[in-house]
Amino acid sequence: MIKVGLCGFGSMGRGHAQLLQKHEGVKLVSVADVRPDCREKAAADYGVKTWESGEAMIAAGDLDVVFICVPTYLHAPLAIQAMKAGCHVFCEKPMAMNTSECADMIAAANQTGKTLMIGQVLRFWPEYVFLKNAIDSKEYGKLIALSMTRVGGVSTGWDNWYLDESRGGMQIFDRHVHDCDAVLWMLGTPKEVYAYGATRDPRTNGGIFHSFTEYRYSDDFVVSAEGSADTPPGFPFTACYRAVFEKGLIEFNSRLKPTLQVFAGGEPIAPELPDPIAALTSGMNISTAGPYYNEQVYFFDCLRKGVKPQVVTPEAAMETIRVVRTEIESCRARKAITL
Repeated sequence: MIKVGLCGFGSMGRGHAQLLQKHEGVKLVSVADVRPDCREKAAADYGVKTWESGEAMIAAGDLDVVFICVPTYLHAPLAIQAMKAGCHVFCEKPMAMNTSECADMIAAANQTGKTLMIGQVLRFWPEYVFLKNAIDSKEYGKLIALSMTRVGGVSTGWDNWYLDESRGGMQIFDRHVHDCDAVLWMLGTPKEVYAYGATRDPRTNGGIFHSFTEYRYSDDFVVSAEGSADTPPGFPFTACYRAVFEKGLIEFNSRLKPTLQVFAGGEPIAPELPDPIAALTSGMNISTAGPYYNEQVYFFDCLRKGVKPQVVTPEAAMETIRVVRTEIESCRARKAITL
């Protein structure tokens, strides 16, 4: 039996807790959260022991795996403590606040021999996997243009941590990081980035809250991404992309049914995708659990086989942090920056 401790019982932690119930040979045994109501809910829903802090839960021992679903500024210290305590770690994105913290996490994993996986979930999202396969196979010819969008309302979180750059890194760092990671996964690191965005007070009101980035690879194709946390109440969270190839176009929009269509002459085709396994009731801004379950399955499968995750390595997750940090620098310098 793999015994799991969960740090953080907000919307992401609750989503992971629900999905952890679906694995054979895996048991959620403890939950840590600073909020009494969250601890009470965890105990009521899952019958687990609860702790006021992740540090105390890890120090108590008797865990095989720690899931880290707390504010970003706590990722590195908790992950390092957990690995040094003998636990494998699944850490939600973004990996850490900067590449120095990422490097410390990687060093701890190497020193302890423990597995560290970062939850860059788009690498397990069927519509994004479909696009990567199309790019790699060149089924529709060479990629000409790719545009990505990830927009929604403001996130606040416990103690408004999302709105404090020193704790959450801003939406360009926390939300847009998904699309940045997908771009790097599919196309590699660009030669340079040019980003620009609208900014509010970075200590209390979210910092860079709406941004656009151009990823510059070469003159024969273009890649861009938009991210925001400023849509009004009632506007549904929306993730989408449009990929133009020499012989076709692939379009994904999370608000449409079907979500994915391929245009290659004639009527559009809706490729068959894996069915989501369950509806989530965690408060996350998505309604299906499939990709999050897929990444959990992959993580536990790697543990059982004694192999390190390859779909998303800690080094790849650190590179995403490096590129997003460069995007923030580009926004503030108002110029393109070489990577």
